[in-house]
Formats: sequence, C-alpha cells, structure tokens
Amino acid sequence: MRRRQSEVEEHRLGETEYLLQYKRIRRMYLRLKMPDAKIFVTAPYYTSLPEVEQFITGNMDWIERQRKRQEQMVPKPVRHFESGETLYVWGKAYELLLLTDPDMVRQMCGEEAAGALLKHNMAAVKIENSKLMLSCPAGFDEAKRERCLDTWMKRQMEAFLPAIFQGCGSIVGKRESSWYVRKMKTRWGTCNIRTGRICINLTLGHLPPEYLSYIVTHELTHLWEKGHGEKFRARMDLYYPQWRERRKEIMKLAYML
Repeated sequence: MRRRQSEVEEHRLGETEYLLQYKRIRRMYLRLKMPDAKIFVTAPYYTSLPEVEQFITGNMDWIERQRKRQEQMVPKPVRHFESGETLYVWGKAYELLLLTDPDMVRQMCGEEAAGALLKHNMAAVKIENSKLMLSCPAGFDEAKRERCLDTWMKRQMEAFLPAIFQGCGSIVGKRESSWYVRKMKTRWGTCNIRTGRICINLTLGHLPPEYLSYIVTHELTHLWEKGHGEKFRARMDLYYPQWRERRKEIMKLAYML
C-alpha cells in the first residue's frame, strides 16, 4: 500500500529550529522556507533524527549563504489583484485595470463575447497600451482573480515556448520528450532526466524573454549532464556563454517565486 507523506514536524538542533517531513523518496532534501528562511528537510521514511541532524549540520555553510543572499533580496510584493497594481508581462510593466461593470466588460470584449462571459461567470484578460485589463464578475475574490491572470499567462507562455524549445534544442543538440508550465515555489525549471520531460515555472512569463531562454537551455543541458559539475558548466559555456551573468540576475529575482 502506498504510504502517505507525514505531517510537518517541528524540531530543534541546538539553537537552530527546523521543519521535517517524511515522504516516499530515496534521499533527503533541504530548502529554506520563506518568509523566515526556516530550514525545511524532507526525508525518506525511517530516516532517524540523528541522520537528519547530521545532514543539516553538513549543509550549514550552504544554509548561511542562502540566508545572507535572502537578506539582500527585494521583498516579494503583496498583491491583491486590484486596479492600480503593477503587473509584469515579459518584463514590461502594466497597470492592472479590473473591470466588473457589465457595460465596461462589453466595451472591452464586444457585445457577443461579453454576453457569454457574463452568462457563465467567466473572465477575460486583454492588454491595451499600458493597461492589463481583467474583466471578471464582481463576486470574484482575490484568489479567483489571481487564477484568471495565471491562466492567461500560462496560455501566453504555451504559445511562445514551442519556438523557444526549438531554438534552444537546436543549439544544445537535445530535445525534450514533452514540456509543461506550472507555478513552482522554489525552482525556475525542472528536468526529469529519465523521461526527458521538462517543467517551466509560470513566473518566468513575468520576466524578460531572455530568462526563459536561459532556463530552457539549462534544463535541456541536463539531458547531457545530470548534475551541475564541470562538464555541465562547460556545456553551458558553449550553449549559452552569458549564462553566469544571467544566473546572477535571476537569483536576485528569486523573491518572485
């Protein structure tokens, strides 16, 4: 029978607090949980606490580096997805304009489309000059408005990514078996080396397109090299010569995750 992951446990190692969760995995993983940069370890079932704490102790230098880096980052903006907020699409700033009045929806979408939207409690997104207009029912709360905008952004990325994968794949000399887009909290992209399936973070749609090309190149290069060692770096130097500068830039934008 497949075992469910455990509840998150709170522990203390000397003066250091950390969170621990057991999962059906083969090795331990460590990350810092925002906003307070608390240590979060996921471990295979039956891993002992001494093993977990030894794992944390062995990674304390990395933990301190990440915490110092986090202190230098711009805090993540609080968004309520209301009119007047600034949102970014492919690195360009737009003012969000929320349209809930039926007459304004008709003006934005046209009579026929507006009728369908209003009838079925649906939403629409449109860019016009410096405005990012979201038409939706007045009853849509913050979470629903965010989902509407995420769905629209995902469609933009899905229309753009085939050309990016084709261009980057021709340079790298490897092709993905498939790809998909979803919002992730800790990574800009992932690659399943065994299947060749690549996941791209939805948040990249808010950054300039060159970051998307960098991440796609990075993940495709993993189809040659599993880790980030010397051979991986040498290939990145060949495929994307400015990758180190791009990596530094995107690390400063990690607050957006």
